Amino acid sequence: MDIIIAGVGGVGFRLAKALSVAHNVIVMDRNVEALNKLQESIDVLTLGGNVEDPRTYEALLEKTYDLFIAVTDSDEINIISSLIAQERIKVRQKIVRLKNEFFARSSIAQKVGITEAVFPFELTALSVKALLDFPKANNVKSFCGTSLKLISVRTFFENEAEQISINEIRNERVCIAGVDRGKKFFIPSNEDYLLHDDMIYLFGKPEEIKKICSKINKNMPSVIKNVVIFGADVLGVEIAKVLSKENIAIKIVEKDIQKCKNAAELLQNRATVISSKYGDNVFYEEEGLKNANMVIATSANDEENIVKCVEAKEHGVKKVVAINNDIKHYNLMHSLGMMVVRGPKINAYYSILELIGSSSIVREKLFCGGEAIGFIREVIPSDKKLKAIEGEDILSLIIHEDEIFCFKKDFIPEQKSILVCFCKRKHEQRCREWINNL
Repeated sequence: MDIIIAGVGGVGFRLAKALSVAHNVIVMDRNVEALNKLQESIDVLTLGGNVEDPRTYEALLEKTYDLFIAVTDSDEINIISSLIAQERIKVRQKIVRLKNEFFARSSIAQKVGITEAVFPFELTALSVKALLDFPKANNVKSFCGTSLKLISVRTFFENEAEQISINEIRNERVCIAGVDRGKKFFIPSNEDYLLHDDMIYLFGKPEEIKKICSKINKNMPSVIKNVVIFGADVLGVEIAKVLSKENIAIKIVEKDIQKCKNAAELLQNRATVISSKYGDNVFYEEEGLKNANMVIATSANDEENIVKCVEAKEHGVKKVVAINNDIKHYNLMHSLGMMVVRGPKINAYYSILELIGSSSIVREKLFCGGEAIGFIREVIPSDKKLKAIEGEDILSLIIHEDEIFCFKKDFIPEQKSILVCFCKRKHEQRCREWINNL
């Protein structure tokens, strides 16, 4: 595809790097120095200029582009650049990153011809909210077309030498889509065992997964009723708004007095806002923060989030959630026993990649810090024989009436079913072509 990316910040840079492997990419930005740095490291074309200025687009008039992606840090710039792209050049689809929740509720994006709008702050908040239904989980992912979910949970055995056979976990309603052990992801066989401190990815019926989570991790809380959020920036407030719809007590801790006032005004009586101008530690005792079932660190700085989570663990909080803003800190956060939730920029990056990779037939989900990917599609009855795919670290499944069967042999679909394939990223293109061509 021919793709234009407006914005060379963190999200734009990573998208350009990922997409340039298989597509023709042009990156637009007024920051010429950043464009030069980008061009030194990856094979893309760059266009220096203000993306809000129609004259910047004159060099793009002679051809049709498949995709225009606006990912600057400004909602207004992203919308305006999309409007100009629609007027000045020929582009088939437009994807825009937006922060303001107003745009999520309104039809503005649709009215200005935006194909897909990504709301990363809302996505991060919803990821945190999903943990309320699965208190022992690290992450919860949903798929279109099925009620089955992909849920990651860390094993915790009181006897660290204990092992559990994969066959004790796997059944017709739950399978193991992968294991992350010592920073290495793999898809286990029936002969493998789960070890203490493995991060396992369970795919199946939510009710069955909950039972398994209770069996393999008795350390995490079984229910979440008290939540503490560190940070009253946009993300902290957005998380509080989403969580306040549930029957839980919420406290927000923030050093900046003005941010405290803004949060209190926005949230009204839905959360207690605490000013920590003179330090946080005293509040674990005085404000009862140590009684929280879950602590969430929402800073845009990963190091600060790590410190907050470590402090919470030292005060006895079992479930600590660190918002991950830079993928290089993902493994460190996991190794310290933290639940890791994608921050807005990482969420924007992965969501856009998933949108580009998906089609009207096949949907995609990245997981395990981008180390693995899942594909899902519907299969209708036909006389055509569907060929199985084989290979290490590839798992293909057939789902019928919420029952899961391994897809190891060719078969003719006699009834409507869902087909799922999980694999390591190195098999991504092969599995994508296979499931799209069935």
